[in-house]
Amino acid sequence: MGFRHPRPSASELLERYHELPADLYDAELPGRTRTARRHVEILRRYAEPGHLLDVGCASGAFLCAAADGGWRVVGVEPAAALCQRAAAALGGRGEVICGTLEDAPSHLAGFDAVTLWDVLEHVERPADFLSACVARLRPGGHLLVNVPDLESLPARMMGARWPLLLPEHLNYFSPASLRHCAALAGLEWRAAGRRRAAFSVDYVFYRLAQHGIPLAPTARRLARRLRMSRRLIVVPLGELYAVWRR
Repeated sequence: MGFRHPRPSASELLERYHELPADLYDAELPGRTRTARRHVEILRRYAEPGHLLDVGCASGAFLCAAADGGWRVVGVEPAAALCQRAAAALGGRGEVICGTLEDAPSHLAGFDAVTLWDVLEHVERPADFLSACVARLRPGGHLLVNVPDLESLPARMMGARWPLLLPEHLNYFSPASLRHCAALAGLEWRAAGRRRAAFSVDYVFYRLAQHGIPLAPTARRLARRLRMSRRLIVVPLGELYAVWRR
């Protein structure tokens, strides 16, 4: 288990999420949509369509993909601009709550599935947060997460230049520490695997340049000249997904 020290306060983190520019996030919407469909495929292996809560739903790519797959969806998202886009994207097919999981009304419970795609690394106390998610699940319901994995090949090869080393990521997991969090929350382990995410060529080189990878800026300029910058590629970032059951 890894963690950031010192870490931002809860109020600083919430302010950062509220100020997140939606245009920056949604510039990668085609790739996020493809990744969201992959998430629905993973969910379909373990649960039939029912009532789903997506915590940290961002601009709604996964909510829309799940609704397309027959799920009745509710999303929770602290960034106001992303909430508005998620609600617009759903077009009345589900509900979006602007706030944190704690802000969600207590009657929103008994879900067949709760999903945390790229969320658990952002919370101060991961095991307690999982317990709060379990309280929203019906007995036999499934909880799915995706997190950065410190033991992944990209993390070990890239070291301090690993693109998932971000100021807002408070926690970094290994398969063992993730299983331990599940046990503390009273969850039954079902499965785990590696997630690959889809991004544009331009975004991949942009993030590599941010982390000081040699020749990344040059490669980004070349891709733009060759009109390849918007092409989607699937990237193994070093992430781990897990499936649990209440």
